[in-house]
Amino acid sequence: MSQYSEKIIELLRIDHPDLSAWTIICANERVVDPLQHLIHSQLGGILPQVESLDSYITKKISSNQNLHPVPGEEQLLLFIQFLAERFPDEQYPARRAASLLSLIAKLAEYNIGRDTIFGAERFTEDEWNRLEEYLETAQDFRKWLAKINFFMPKLEMAALDEIAPGEKEVFIGLPEITPVTEYFYRKISKERLFIDQPLFGTDLSGSDKLPFDSAKNLVLSFGGGVTPSSEGTGIELISLAGLHALVDLVTLEVSAFLKERSGDEQLMIFLLDESLTPMLWHRSLRLFGNDVNLAVWLPFSTTSAGRRLLAEVEKAQELGQTPDFKRFATTCAMELSRNRDSYVREECEALEAAISFSTLLDFWKERLRRNLPDAAKIMIEAKKFRVTGSRSAPVQVVGFGHVSGERFSRGLILPLDSGIMPTQPFEGPFINPIHVPQMRKSVFEYEDLVFRQILAQGDRIKIVAVNDIIRERTPSYYMSLLAQEFGKPVTATAFKESLPEKQCAKKPAIKIDDNLRNKLKDFTYSFSSLGKILACPFLFYHQYILQMEPPSFMDDDEKINMKMGGFVHKFLQQLSTARDNFDDWEKLFDKLWISDENAEVRDIDGINIYRLNAKIFLKEIYEDEKESGERLIFADNALACEKRFSGTIAGSYKITGFSDRLAKIAGRTEVIDFKYTKKQSKYDLSGKTTVLQRFIEKGFLHPAAQLVIYRHFNKGVEGARFYFLKEPTKDREINLSSAETAGADALMLAIKERLDAIIGGSELRPYHDCDECEYCVFQALCGREDFYKTSRGNI
Repeated sequence: MSQYSEKIIELLRIDHPDLSAWTIICANERVVDPLQHLIHSQLGGILPQVESLDSYITKKISSNQNLHPVPGEEQLLLFIQFLAERFPDEQYPARRAASLLSLIAKLAEYNIGRDTIFGAERFTEDEWNRLEEYLETAQDFRKWLAKINFFMPKLEMAALDEIAPGEKEVFIGLPEITPVTEYFYRKISKERLFIDQPLFGTDLSGSDKLPFDSAKNLVLSFGGGVTPSSEGTGIELISLAGLHALVDLVTLEVSAFLKERSGDEQLMIFLLDESLTPMLWHRSLRLFGNDVNLAVWLPFSTTSAGRRLLAEVEKAQELGQTPDFKRFATTCAMELSRNRDSYVREECEALEAAISFSTLLDFWKERLRRNLPDAAKIMIEAKKFRVTGSRSAPVQVVGFGHVSGERFSRGLILPLDSGIMPTQPFEGPFINPIHVPQMRKSVFEYEDLVFRQILAQGDRIKIVAVNDIIRERTPSYYMSLLAQEFGKPVTATAFKESLPEKQCAKKPAIKIDDNLRNKLKDFTYSFSSLGKILACPFLFYHQYILQMEPPSFMDDDEKINMKMGGFVHKFLQQLSTARDNFDDWEKLFDKLWISDENAEVRDIDGINIYRLNAKIFLKEIYEDEKESGERLIFADNALACEKRFSGTIAGSYKITGFSDRLAKIAGRTEVIDFKYTKKQSKYDLSGKTTVLQRFIEKGFLHPAAQLVIYRHFNKGVEGARFYFLKEPTKDREINLSSAETAGADALMLAIKERLDAIIGGSELRPYHDCDECEYCVFQALCGREDFYKTSRGNI
């Protein structure tokens, strides 16, 4: 937590556990959810009211004027209805309302009137008449709303002058300073106003104000301070070639973070340009599943439901009919009910938004009549919806104003482009630097404050700008200011935009130099890595020498299955070594499941169904053994579990492994290797050929070679068998024959000779269509021709 977060917690702790009398007011609405999460996780109890400044003002005005606030989505609809009544000859009142509503709201926000506007001496009579028209329209609209017991908060900002902060009201951060908000915030006592300190370089972090507009001047004017940074430690500046390269960069950063993170570390991605949200979400972020929480809302018009609703409106408009919004809502509800489990989550959320939105439009059809289609099209383009996620997810994608006092280990701010940061202030009739000169200063100081507060909270932050000539995007001058202030270079980065049109005839290969040759000779092989180098040396090199791993979004259900298999192996080990009552095996299973050492597996999303299935498999085995009276798994037969063996293959190459269980069975010592799968044909050995013969003919090891190797290196062992834990029938075993046992030495020699040939060669080449190809996630590297034609599940 930041320093001010700790102070808030200590302040609230006085009245804990009942904090209902307190109200926490956040200057930015984006801070509300994370601050609620922070207070809930740190204190609990009956929580205080946490709301945005807009919500706070709305409640106060509602209480003082005894009126109800207009819901957000209905503000434009009511204004259209008002204009249609005020100007009955207006052909397109919806379009006029869309442009005029934001203008009169901004006039009210900056308290612009006939007597307060700057540069009035230059006005012509027509300009005075237009200003009067805007102000009269706003005033008449306020009166019109009051008659139906409503008010629009943005038009009532002047009422903030009459509001006094309460004793148990705490204010977080500063909003964009306007004449109205400045007067109100000056009334807040220093003990109740918490402003996160912005980060400044040493040369700018002194006690005096700066001779130019800055967040420092703003904070100092409210009694706050700044955090100095001598070298900008942890800050990295990047200039990225091409807008769409943002997708590649985000994918790499998220993948690297998920692999490297420890504990509850979080990566915060701050989107300065939220119009990029759909591109980043659909092409990158959504592939990481629940590891990413998208706190930035998605535009409704980019979804299937949004496009269909827009098409429905346009089709009805062409026919001169009113769209049947009720029927559309019903259709969406039926579609959602049928496909909730198969649709991606954003489409489900979009359908829910479409249902509520269509119901709202249907309610308004009698009041707007012919103006409803135009209103619907405008609102569809403007509407956004939330994709449900978790505040505790490793990666948080948030908007620019998200400054909640929470520290984070890694941050990514993008894109710091011209016109994006600092933003261009709102400009319209009578709202420009001439008539409202303080607006540019207010906007810059507010954004500078938020940006530097983000820098102060992160341990490592990458700030990314885009240089894209085609799309006319260039890095902001703000990037240059940061580079100079913190003494950091701006690193130019580019990603390859396209692949060659023709496939290269030369297949990829890894050259074997003396260094690599020595590594391969000195490598300690397991059965798994041995199988890889014999089947595909190219794959072995990437997986075991480079230790390369695919991005985390390529993980599929098989990885969860492997984690669950590892847990079952641990359970069987403890079951056999404890030698307790085997009839109470479920108690041991549950105890091991809730243990601290199993926390990583237990916390995997969706693991519970795998846990349930594992219990079912084990219960079937237990009941079958109990019924037959022949116990193998739930039996006191273990001589050792997870016993390590080591040796050399024909006296040349090192090999090691772990035997799942060495057991005494019918007077013989045997190796049991548990397979957390069903019995499959690939494990079967036909009597016609042996493991050695198949290896000599095809060059790769049959799965049964594992039993040959394990028996060979476990001295004194007389037999070996596979045991398939998921096999639903009672035939769960495959035993190693005596013929295979007799050929162990010859097999070791054949493997040694094959390794000599591979390591003694000049290259490690990929072997396409080997047994490893089917589920290989490295096919994009080896140049397998039909890689992109193959269905690859979640990849």
